[in-house]
Amino acid sequence: MVTAFLIFFALVLEYVYDPISNMKDTAVIDTSFLKFKNYLKDYELEKSYVYLSFPIVVFLIFSVLDYLLYNLIHPLFSFLLGLALLVYCLKPNEFNLKLEHLKFAIESKVDLDSSNRFKYILHAGKNDQLDSIINNIFYNSMRNIFSVIFTFLLLGPAGALAYIIIDNFIYSEHIKVDQKSKKVLRLLTSIIEYIPVRVSAFTFAVVANFEQCLSQWKVTKNEKDIHNMNINLINSVGFASFEKIKDGNVNEDINLGKIIYAQSMISRSLLAWLCIIGFLIITGVFV
Repeated sequence: MVTAFLIFFALVLEYVYDPISNMKDTAVIDTSFLKFKNYLKDYELEKSYVYLSFPIVVFLIFSVLDYLLYNLIHPLFSFLLGLALLVYCLKPNEFNLKLEHLKFAIESKVDLDSSNRFKYILHAGKNDQLDSIINNIFYNSMRNIFSVIFTFLLLGPAGALAYIIIDNFIYSEHIKVDQKSKKVLRLLTSIIEYIPVRVSAFTFAVVANFEQCLSQWKVTKNEKDIHNMNINLINSVGFASFEKIKDGNVNEDINLGKIIYAQSMISRSLLAWLCIIGFLIITGVFV
């Protein structure tokens, strides 16, 4: 039941206390990594090893700390540590707030390039234009919500933090990562995201038009690049039934309609995830 309580309290804090969304700056990750990198500069390691070793070290430190708190002090402190890490990593409300800002920018005709608030949470690659940002909404929901839940269930709160660190290396503009290292990190996250992408695609199909989503899934091409395959699959399945919904809202801006549609799909999919997790907890898969 600890797993259920951690997810429940993390979501309650995330949605009830809005200011907490503004406290999840990745500056602490960036600062810690720069100190770690500076410490290793005399060892002449390959850059990719440095980027990979940092989340591993963080994972081990918090795992040992959690073990010590649970066994030597009191389980309550272990629970509080796990809750703090999960609240920091899981961003459903922050993601939704970014979408609200994006809708406001569209309605007010604000130049998106003048603001950095869309860069990390709603990352769209080198082409940070409006269409690219919107078309990648479902994949970005994976990064900020579903993949975090998956790594938490698989590796605990420390695993979720390690995933966020790797994700920060790939998509944040504050840490400059060379292309070779970024390719390795993308491959690692693609492997991690392989299962949650497909579980989320299935939940999107369940909460929307199952036949259309399933048809889109079948025609989505398999690619050698697993990273691009994950992105194309989750985005194409997510928007598979949008055209049918759009026909009933002809007077609505298409980009605004896509965002509203995506918000609804992601919220319902999150509920589906929670139902699946609840079932797994009841059956004893998670404790």
